[in-house]
Amino acid sequence: MIISGFRGLDLIKDNPIIRDIENFNLGGVILYDEDVADPTLETRNISSPEQVKELIQSLKLISDETLIVSIDQEGGEVQRLKPKYGFPECPSWGEVGKQNDENVTRQFSTKIAHTLSYIGCNLNFAPVLDLDISSRAFLPREGRCFNRDPEVVGNHARLFIEEHLNVNILPVIKHFPGLGSASADTHEGLTDITDTWSNKELEPYRILFDSVEIPAVMVGHCFHKDLDSDWPASMSNNIITKLLRENLGFKGIVICDDPMMGAIANQYPLDVVLEKMINAGVDLFCFGNNLVYDIDIVPKVINTIESLLKNGKISQTRIDEALFRISLLKLKIA
Repeated sequence: MIISGFRGLDLIKDNPIIRDIENFNLGGVILYDEDVADPTLETRNISSPEQVKELIQSLKLISDETLIVSIDQEGGEVQRLKPKYGFPECPSWGEVGKQNDENVTRQFSTKIAHTLSYIGCNLNFAPVLDLDISSRAFLPREGRCFNRDPEVVGNHARLFIEEHLNVNILPVIKHFPGLGSASADTHEGLTDITDTWSNKELEPYRILFDSVEIPAVMVGHCFHKDLDSDWPASMSNNIITKLLRENLGFKGIVICDDPMMGAIANQYPLDVVLEKMINAGVDLFCFGNNLVYDIDIVPKVINTIESLLKNGKISQTRIDEALFRISLLKLKIA
């Protein structure tokens, strides 16, 4: 149930990620180029195509099960495989959106998917479905939103998804229920979208659920008091189970945005985060381990989940449900 970030361009024998994979049956890893917690490091996991390809092969070899190897490769500001490391130039999702040309979107999507396939990545935290609500909102300012029209976003996201699935890479659509109007960055703190969010931000999800198989949805850390007066989206049963699963009919994996982000980590202790997220319907946790670095983040999370289970705060049935979905997900990349 855990994807974790780690440090290292190669797998030296004392790297804790080896322990996490071998001893704790880690579900997956996430790769970064920049190390936010230690800016003195030139690069975290990525220095060249051949280097990262070899790193990924080494990681997969030490795992008894299919290992998820994930990355954020949206293009533009959010791409870990940059030209300075020898990878192809990649415009932002927003720049592609300005052209609103299906051929351009498919070429863009194919380039990203084939780049990931070459190095051995099998899950991409993209595409972004957030609408370009306002030029003053955080994600649109970063060039991460494709268009303000939900039908345009849904149709072009489908092309991105298809090109990834064609080469057995799992796309993860994000950030449910929609961060296109959020004024703040959830990496830094909680952002309230109550007064700016609208139902049309669900439309790209409806379009995609009706037209293509979606392996995974990432839920964001935004707060909307009319959808849930107590908890942010990533900790909300109302938003994940009732809205996403029951109302919209989503059957795949629910992944939360990084619980180490300020929006969550600065507000709640780990045991509350895991209890609420698991009971809300989160199946797979992505601990980037980058904003803050903790060598023991994986055993800490596992021990906390075991304690919650022992104390009856989460159920074995809910854990089994998540594990079943994860096993089906891994069959798609095995």
